[in-house]
Amino acid sequence: MKPCVEFLGFDDRWLMRLGIPLLSIPMPVLLNLNYTSWQEYWFHFVPESMVFVFGFWIFYRYVIIYLHKRFPKLSQAHTRVTSEILVIVLSAPIIKWILSSIIAIILKFCYLDETVMPSHLQTLLNIYLPSGLIVALYEAFYYFSKYKESLLEKEKLEKVHIQTQLDNLKNQINPHFLFNSLNTLMNLIPTDQDAAMDYLSKLSKFYRFSVGAQEEVKVPINQEIACAKLYAELLSVRFREGINYKFDLPQQSDKFLLPLSLQLLIENAVKHNIVSRNQPLSITIEYSDQDDYITVKNNLQKKLEAVSSTGMGLKNIIERYAYFTDKEIKCESNQDEFKVSIPLLKQ
Repeated sequence: MKPCVEFLGFDDRWLMRLGIPLLSIPMPVLLNLNYTSWQEYWFHFVPESMVFVFGFWIFYRYVIIYLHKRFPKLSQAHTRVTSEILVIVLSAPIIKWILSSIIAIILKFCYLDETVMPSHLQTLLNIYLPSGLIVALYEAFYYFSKYKESLLEKEKLEKVHIQTQLDNLKNQINPHFLFNSLNTLMNLIPTDQDAAMDYLSKLSKFYRFSVGAQEEVKVPINQEIACAKLYAELLSVRFREGINYKFDLPQQSDKFLLPLSLQLLIENAVKHNIVSRNQPLSITIEYSDQDDYITVKNNLQKKLEAVSSTGMGLKNIIERYAYFTDKEIKCESNQDEFKVSIPLLKQ
């Protein structure tokens, strides 16, 4: 018997070894079977009860495994339990008839007197009780395991969120980013003060977006797009003709994204590719309504010297998205292009 821990939530073999005898022993008493001696009770009626309990147990075990595969989430518990109750009500008479026939054949083959069974109604009432108990035990263990799993996932998300806040803070105070921003501003001040003030205003807004996003788990798509546009405009001032960007996204949407995910993908494209007037980097951020994804893609022109990278940024996004959706983040690359697609999230 396979343990099927994935769909039951625990290894149920110990429960079967313990539960089948414990349910079988009192069954003759519950069914009010007439026995003349304790010897007849233990060597005749209890073995028959074990056949019934074992048959019901195995059948409902596979029903439970199937329903757990079909409705695995805690939010689907109502549908799952309702289905299990319906199966018990409909299948108990059929299983009882099949097992009674099997026992009758065994007794006849062994030249033993057939057990005088109680009425069908009394039998069914006493069979529904252990059937319901079997299903209730499995559901209790499954619910508890899923509850523990959800607590662990919540704790993991909180850790990832805290790590994200630290990563965002590190990015903001990164000497290279700060130096490049101030250097660009310093070059603008003597030549074009209006452009310098505009750059400073955009830099200030971007920082406000970044700081505010640290407190959020998910942000509206319009807010995330606005932040990504600010970041792209800052890069455009810095690299001038060396970078081109295009946003092809919906103006209004009730969907959400993880904070600073677009900004991070744009930053990765700049970090790992040549950005120059002779070899301009083209970045496109577009929306696909077919599968509800946003894609960030760029022409591939890798730097001659490999850039040191831990890969934690993209890994962090993948882990956080895995908590909110079953859709996977798609990373595709060929000789000319690299693109990452992230799914939109609901409230």
